[in-house]
Amino acid sequence: MSEELDTLLEEIKSTEAHLAELRKEYREKRTMGLRDAIAARNEADAAIREELKALGYRYTGPRMVEAAVNWRNIA
Repeated sequence: MSEELDTLLEEIKSTEAHLAELRKEYREKRTMGLRDAIAARNEADAAIREELKALGYRYTGPRMVEAAVNWRNIA
């Protein structure tokens, strides 16, 4: 009886480990497109940063671009 219980316990543990691996694989496949999009956005941000730097702009973030000459010091 004890041997059967030990066998069942080992089977349960191995099945749970396999299920955890499958869940991880599912999560990775499900978010693959999102990760690719984030990587593409990061590459685009780097290219924009370089281009703005070449044009004389100061780049502080994706939505915060400040020109070297702004409206306050144009007279």
